[in-house]
Formats: sequence, structure tokens, C-alpha cells
Amino acid sequence: MELTNKQRKYFGLEPVEPDWDRVEIPNNCVKPELSTGKDILFFDGDILRKVIWMHDDGCFRENSYALRTQDNRTMIAPLTEKGKPKRLNGVNIQRCTPYGTYFDYNGGVCIANYTTQRTYYSSAFAGVPRMGQKELQEFLDRWIADTTDEDLEEIKAFAHAKRRRCKYKEGDFFRFKYDRRHYGYGRILFDVRKFVKEGGKFWDILMGKALCVSIYHIITENPGVDIEDLQKLPSCPSAYMMDNRFFYGEYEIIGNAPVPEDADYPIMYGRSISALDRNKICFCRGKDYREIPLEGHDLLAANFRNNGIGWSLNVNQTLAAECIEAGTNEPFWRADRGKNLRNPRFSRELTAVLEQMGI
Repeated sequence: MELTNKQRKYFGLEPVEPDWDRVEIPNNCVKPELSTGKDILFFDGDILRKVIWMHDDGCFRENSYALRTQDNRTMIAPLTEKGKPKRLNGVNIQRCTPYGTYFDYNGGVCIANYTTQRTYYSSAFAGVPRMGQKELQEFLDRWIADTTDEDLEEIKAFAHAKRRRCKYKEGDFFRFKYDRRHYGYGRILFDVRKFVKEGGKFWDILMGKALCVSIYHIITENPGVDIEDLQKLPSCPSAYMMDNRFFYGEYEIIGNAPVPEDADYPIMYGRSISALDRNKICFCRGKDYREIPLEGHDLLAANFRNNGIGWSLNVNQTLAAECIEAGTNEPFWRADRGKNLRNPRFSRELTAVLEQMGI
């Protein structure tokens, strides 16, 4: 399917102007016989303004561009005098940077902004089940019907916002949106990069600028919950994530307080992965790093490095709601399929690891 201009208005997307030319090309222009769909291009004269990447399974993404073309729209013009033109095809277009809001449907819906590097809405994070074509159309209709004038102003502001670079630090409380109406709250427990930079010892096997964050047991329409009230709430198990959503201001800082000494931190345990020093066993829990030689000791539990890291939080609205209703984190641990030593089902392994490390 393809969005209409009426629908685009409600998702912060630029409309297709009446005088733009619509051109369809195979999804794989290098080898059209391998194509799994088509790409729809919209030209304003020689300027490529919009691309809809479509696939045979119905998934699609709509992006905005401002790419100058030449040679009867067969080549992408170079950006500099020393640059060379590139053939206009799907592969080369994807190497160019879009701008502004995009809409992505891949079994779920994501509305985000390339320019600001912020996400407005993610159906996966909102806990919405995967959607087929019928469910997608129902979602679009419901979204438009539920949109208020204030919502339209908000998505318009989101679409035209400029990129921000925000500061954060350990102990910060932050606010985020699960969906259009409901807020969640969390806390930054540990800034790994800052700790290592200041000389702290850490099993640095995490990608990116890692932050340890935890999410409180709260889903509310109130955007102004006090941090004193938040500190009385239980939290979901903490996890490491990259700092992008804080750095670009998607997660808003609302206050700060010292992190308690008994804060919950992920546990990483396993054999060193360093090619220069493989013969040791490492343990890391927050700022507590320990190691022992592999010789003379058994690796008590394999594959508990637990060094996975993502761009977003480790819970969605549905899982958070289940933990709140249960009054415990049992739903979280039941859903967890990783090797996490904090999971109660690994209590025997955790006891052995702590004893081995002298804790």
C-alpha cells in the first residue's frame, strides 16, 4: 500500500505535490531479475524529493530527499566539484542521507526523524502486536480518528525540529513516551565511558557509549511525576544501552539525585575475549570489576558475558504493564531468553560465580 497525502499530514510527512513526476523502478536496479519489489520515486524537475521503498510482502518505507540529478534523471549529481556522478538506482540512493520524518512499516509502524535522530512513535515499543495489511489500515484509520489539533501541532513541530545535543549524567531521572498518550520514567545508573575515562576498571566489551539504565514500574498520562515519588517505586532489571536517545534529547532529563550504593547492575561473567589476554576469567557488576587467571580455575558458567547492547530500552509498554500488575519482575524474567545471571532460574550459577570471585 501507499500513504495518501491526507494520511501523510497526520504522520508529519511531506506531501506529494501535484506537479511532481512519479517514476517506478525495480527494487534492485543492479540486477532487476533479483528484485523483490519496486521503488517509487517522485521528482520535482531534476530534484529527487521522495522515495517509497516497497517490497512484495507489503512492507514499505517512505523517505524524503533533496537529491539533484542529471542526464535526464539517470545519474545522481555529485555534491562537490571533485565528486563524480553516480547512477540513479536503489543502491546508490540508499547511500545518500534522507532528511526529516520517515514512515516505516515492517510488521510494525515506526515514525521517526532522520534529521533529529529521534523517534516519535514505535508500535513495537508501545507493545502493539505485529500487523498485517488489514491491521495496518485499521491502525492508520484509528490514528487519524484519535488525532487532536494539539497532536497535529506536536507532529508538525517534530517534523521540523532541529537536531539537539543534550547533556546527561549518572543519577539523572528521565521521562519518555511509550505511545502517544502514556509516559514512562527511568534513571541513568552508570555512565561507562565517563567511568573508564576517569581511570575506573571495567570489562569494556560493550559497543558504543554505554549507559546503564533502569525503568520504573509506572505507566501514566502525567508528564510531571516528581523524582521523590519515582524513587519509591520498584524498577525493572537494569540494562546497558547506547546513549543516542539521551544525547539527541528523545529521553528528557527531569532531575538528578545520587545513585544508591545497592543499585541494580547487570552482571557480566566469562572468559576474556581479548586476543592479547585470553587466559583469565572476568566478572563485572557495575563498577565492581574482578578477574582471576583461567589456570587453576574452572569457568563455572559459559555464555554469561551478557554484553548485548541496543539503541533503546529493554522493556516495552506491554511488558512494563505486566510487571506493574504482578508487582514483581517475574514477567520480565519469564520473557528473557538470554543468559542473565540475575535471572532467578540461574540462581545456582550465580551463587557459584559469586563464591568463585570472592563476593
